[in-house]
Amino acid sequence: MSKNKNRADKRGGLVEFLSIKAELPSDALSGKFRLEIRGRNTLFIQGCRRILKYSPEQMIMGVKDFSVEVTGQRLICSTYHDGTVTIDGLISGIFFNDGEHGEREN
Repeated sequence: MSKNKNRADKRGGLVEFLSIKAELPSDALSGKFRLEIRGRNTLFIQGCRRILKYSPEQMIMGVKDFSVEVTGQRLICSTYHDGTVTIDGLISGIFFNDGEHGEREN
């Protein structure tokens, strides 16, 4: 096993261990992706690679190996900086889709 793979395995194990002890999801501790919603009107997404679709009723953001779809009314992207997106509006749904590029299948 290479040194880099061994280090990655150890880090993954440590993140998993810390997430259990802190009672937090492991992806929140890894720093790769984070989603925070405040009420029904504000959503923060960290780790966004790009905005794939933007309309007042639907936004889709590409994150590492998947996409996050937000549905609602009067949706606007109020900030997009350094991989962090803030969406404001009346949020009615949040969906996680396999693959970075697509909408969810109905």
